[in-house]
Amino acid sequence: MTAVPGDKPFTFLPDDPARAALALIIAFTLLRLAFAALLGFGVDESYTLGQARRLALSYFDHPPLHLWLAHASMAVFGTTWAVRLPLILMFAGTSWLLFALTRRLFGGWEGVWAVLALNASLFFLASPGTWIVPDGPLLFFLTAGMVALAQLFFPKEGETPSAWTAWLLAGLCFGLAGLSKYSAVFVVAGLAIFLVATPHRRWLAHPAPYAGAVVAAFAVSPVIVWNIANDWASLRFQAGRGGGRGLTLAAFAQMLAGQFVWLAPWIAVPLATIAAQNLARLRDERRLFLMALAAPTILYFTLQSLWSGWALPHWPMPGWFFVFPLLGAWMVANPAASPSPRAWARWSAALAVALALGIGALGATGLLTRLGVPSRADPTLDAFDWTALRPVLAARGVVRGGGPVVVGLAWNEGGKVDLAVGDAADVMVIGPDPRGFAFRQVRRAYQGADVLIVALAGTWARQQAALQGQFAVIGEPERLSIGRGGRPEIDLVIVPARGLKSLAPVSLAAR
Repeated sequence: MTAVPGDKPFTFLPDDPARAALALIIAFTLLRLAFAALLGFGVDESYTLGQARRLALSYFDHPPLHLWLAHASMAVFGTTWAVRLPLILMFAGTSWLLFALTRRLFGGWEGVWAVLALNASLFFLASPGTWIVPDGPLLFFLTAGMVALAQLFFPKEGETPSAWTAWLLAGLCFGLAGLSKYSAVFVVAGLAIFLVATPHRRWLAHPAPYAGAVVAAFAVSPVIVWNIANDWASLRFQAGRGGGRGLTLAAFAQMLAGQFVWLAPWIAVPLATIAAQNLARLRDERRLFLMALAAPTILYFTLQSLWSGWALPHWPMPGWFFVFPLLGAWMVANPAASPSPRAWARWSAALAVALALGIGALGATGLLTRLGVPSRADPTLDAFDWTALRPVLAARGVVRGGGPVVVGLAWNEGGKVDLAVGDAADVMVIGPDPRGFAFRQVRRAYQGADVLIVALAGTWARQQAALQGQFAVIGEPERLSIGRGGRPEIDLVIVPARGLKSLAPVSLAAR
């Protein structure tokens, strides 16, 4: 197959769209491997790896699938950067599934453009593409399910897809998406909207979708069983994050700006423009399909910031994911647009490479701090691993099967501590917000125990007064400064304490 001039984003790509998409996927996967090797684990990743040491049906913050993957990966790679490999490879699969979905709806070269734009976006390059977060499995299984249904909804000439195969496979995939992240429900709700709004509503009279729903319910059942056993703590926690605080325009503005930055401005502008343009083209079932999948997630989480007072800009990203095929279709249909799509492709790819390698190098070297930037202003500091703690605590008797218990004062600091020493000692968190730590701590197990409190100096200063009643004796804090390249960047305190009385004050996560 010979490419039409202007179809290919880069002239050096193969003339076959499938091979061109594969080449892009391999190139971006190699970029992610370099990024993963350079950058340490962020706060969320550190906490996730700590929680994943112990297998459970589900977990407090999120459903379990990415933690199960992390547990298996740690068994092979330990806590090195290579523990990210399963998620990196999974996103390569997600990219291929996006190509397959776009190719079915619009064409092969449209799929190539969609893959390029997706992988050049900052969020999809870094978070679900590289890090140990629930969005990676979520997107893989949502896309796989939609590919299965697209074969049924939009068959090619001569195809006779099996309804039972499509719906059962989609049900399994949607169940596994729900086993990854609760927000999968918004994309599935978009699918329901598409069915009701189009002649495809005839499938609602067929038994296959309901059989698929049973498969989905079975796949997601570990989450339900865990929540029942723990007073619905995880669902109550996530639902409570959207609590009302009245009209908050500032939070809404921050939410819009955050999405703009996370997607990358050079991706966000054309993506949002294409989404708006396709609102006028919904008679085309292919476009309605994608917009229905995208809209509920984008609209709910963006508008939620108006009444919740805050929201995280990555929450709407699974919705934006399904706009990329529309962007790919526009690029092929408008090769003479200004600015040139090919010029846009070159700049987008170059910026993705520069940002991934640049941020990775800054995180590995701490260069910003060396140049005089205050540590608190260094965005890579959260990805600095506290590995220097391990020998220091070992010298104080923290060893496997004996010695004092290691205690953090907040879930995020506890995650960093757990990543550094968790396989050599029990790590728990006392304080107002232990999150998942509260569900692996047995209240009576450590009563009367000796502990070593490890905390940021600022956290210790804020909480030390409240801790006085929880121990028989609290010793003098010992300061420890750790950093990169021999330069101190973080001030910690290590405080010996004897006679632990309780894990109170209990957290919002307490059973």
